[in-house]
Amino acid sequence: MSSQHSPYAATQQFAGLGEPIPPSPAKPWTSLPLFGGLTDDAVERFREAMVRVQFVPGQTIIEQGANGDEMYVLERGTIRITVRNDKGVVEFERTSVAPALFGEMALITHEPRTASITAEDDCTCLRINKLTVQELFSKHPTTAVFLTRLVGERLMESKGIRKVGKYEVIGRLGSGGVATVFEARHPILGTPVALKMLSHALVYDEAFAEHFRHEAQLVAALNHENIVRVLDTERAYGTHFIVMEKLTGDLLESIIDNGQPIDWPNVRRILREVCDALAYSHRQGLVHRDIKPANVFLLTDGKVKLLDFGIATNPGGSAGGKVMGTPYYMSPEQIVGAAVDGRSDLYSLGIMAYELCCRELPFDADNLQQLFAKHINAPLPDPVLTVPDLPEDLREFILRATQKEPDDRFASCAEAASFLKAAAEVPVLDRFAMSSLAVTYHGSRRELVERVLAEAQRQLAGVAGVALFVAHRGSLDE
Repeated sequence: MSSQHSPYAATQQFAGLGEPIPPSPAKPWTSLPLFGGLTDDAVERFREAMVRVQFVPGQTIIEQGANGDEMYVLERGTIRITVRNDKGVVEFERTSVAPALFGEMALITHEPRTASITAEDDCTCLRINKLTVQELFSKHPTTAVFLTRLVGERLMESKGIRKVGKYEVIGRLGSGGVATVFEARHPILGTPVALKMLSHALVYDEAFAEHFRHEAQLVAALNHENIVRVLDTERAYGTHFIVMEKLTGDLLESIIDNGQPIDWPNVRRILREVCDALAYSHRQGLVHRDIKPANVFLLTDGKVKLLDFGIATNPGGSAGGKVMGTPYYMSPEQIVGAAVDGRSDLYSLGIMAYELCCRELPFDADNLQQLFAKHINAPLPDPVLTVPDLPEDLREFILRATQKEPDDRFASCAEAASFLKAAAEVPVLDRFAMSSLAVTYHGSRRELVERVLAEAQRQLAGVAGVALFVAHRGSLDE
């Protein structure tokens, strides 16, 4: 099946595989967009941390220009929102009925209130201040998804947050479970860049935050033609931003989902360039852990750029008891939380190669546990059953890369790249084979030998799966 619109196609972290996937909350105020991504448990944590307060008609809840660090959730009633200019003239005014959220910017900025909020009738609100929120996020990092949504939405509003550090935000490029990416530009140079905002849920996870800071330094030092360049970092709005080069082209994920054809030589080239990028990153001490079409970008000239080292780790590292990655592409050792090395990336690349060749994923299931069980135990479907004309070398690459045991895969991404390079240079029908012929002859017979070999070249020229190399070496006394 295609990964498009699937719940298992995004990078995730899992605290326990035995836990059921919680249903979406159905409480009235939790239907607000900023609470939409929270689990029932996270919503309950918010509820416990908030204080219920009452306001009578005409009572001012927030005054424009005042300092404040509290956010309110309107449970019942109607409020009036009023914005005045410097002369006290009303520039904007409207009412809002429950459920509604207001004052939330106080959680991420220190700026004075930008509007006055007044109770129109008897109002019931839930109130929480910045200190309580920070304590909540520190104790229960999953609740911090709220803050990621808040910052992300405000970065998209015309009158919301327009800058991250010195960079001016233009629009959103994409989002996932670990990060959201925005388009921005340098204010002086005008250079377009991509800003990757780390999820607050991971920022408030102390172990991961420390890991991220360490790995960000390593990623910034990567210098390879097939890896996106990291230009800068920023810390703002309670999270980390990585500033990267802005790319022109399309994600491999979009190309697959849109059904754009890719011929076999270009399939080999794409896989080989990803292998080259991974082989380099592995030599630098980074295992990517999230290889998938959504993290492979094809420039307009076709060149590959590998993206998003946000959950990268050192070879031999693990996720500290958590399972991290994108479920459809995760290696068996990732799923069980064991130590990983470059061969884990190779497994994910093999799954991606299957999807690239077959235009569907090899494993799917009704729930996460079943999907993980297939990665661990189920044989990979033979890709030629879906694509009968699949070249044998690509079939062999997929099957070897996705072996359950790391020792049964290619020894490294460098070896896998060499395999694909040989396949590109020497087309194959079934398996690679080579016959060597050495002809020893007297110099007086050279013309005859050359004529015979030229005829052999003519007959074999253009035959698929055959490459003939002819060379002559003169005698020592010539």
